[in-house]
Amino acid sequence: DTGPGLRILLVDDNEDASTSMAELLTLCGYDVRTASDGAKALEAAAQFAPQLVLSDIGLPGMDGYQLAPALRRLAGSRPMVLAAVTGYGQPADRERAFTAGFDHHLIKPLEAEKLLRFIDAQAGLT
Repeated sequence: DTGPGLRILLVDDNEDASTSMAELLTLCGYDVRTASDGAKALEAAAQFAPQLVLSDIGLPGMDGYQLAPALRRLAGSRPMVLAAVTGYGQPADRERAFTAGFDHHLIKPLEAEKLLRFIDAQAGLT
């Protein structure tokens, strides 16, 4: 269940960016779902059981800091890599993301090549 076919959940309220990223990842052979807010992300995660979640922090309603622990509880003992993909790039932002339960903190804008290298590196960890 790694590499192409890896289940990835993209959570971002910028639907154009999310759709573009989903199309790219689908073309690369990944199984991708998207959600535009925390509640929809939890619903998608419950049905889809993602191996990797790439989530924005600044989401409407439930923000990424609240979403990360909720996703962890939902996954239980199932392996899942959580990565914050955000414009919040200060050291305090990184620390807050890790404290919330994210495994990685990536800064937007994220170039496609860098994103694909990151995902390839995570594929063996799930």
